[in-house]
Amino acid sequence: MQGMDDSPKIKRANILRTRKYIAIICNDRWGGIHFSPKEASVFIERKDATSIWIGNNLKTALRSSRDLSYKFGKDTLPQDMSEEIIGLSRSAERTFWFRIRDVFGFKDHITAMSKSALVFASWQCDDTDLVCLKASRGRGAGHSAWYEGENQGRVFHVSINASDEELGSIALQALDACQPNYA
Repeated sequence: MQGMDDSPKIKRANILRTRKYIAIICNDRWGGIHFSPKEASVFIERKDATSIWIGNNLKTALRSSRDLSYKFGKDTLPQDMSEEIIGLSRSAERTFWFRIRDVFGFKDHITAMSKSALVFASWQCDDTDLVCLKASRGRGAGHSAWYEGENQGRVFHVSINASDEELGSIALQALDACQPNYA
């Protein structure tokens, strides 16, 4: 099933691993990818993260993700909704990163986000049960996808209906395939 502009409905999340923690970040789509204010983003101390925890929380984040571009048939939101949703997204994102900063003793929230490996997760939920997990490469303070000729062994697929443990195990394989910006 396609959206009003014939683009597929895509649910998105990120998996972030640092030396101290693993985070699952739920994203919404409208005019770009934005932190979801739906409270589906979570983190855990790295040593306590299991495949089951990762798989369960990744499923929750993907199922909670909203593709508002699909809903409105265009890449931007109606003006009357835009400011409110952007404000909610930014507030939720600040709260999330400040909590990580405080729990793990980082000097600021920017440091809490840096030195990490990141996997981009996406799911075209109306077309397939397959979740696509793309390992990233670190670029300074950010992450990017690999060029098409360089992504061999860095793109993974697993069913959203797989067990939490299986989904989490594939997510860990994708994290291991990253070129983290802490290397």
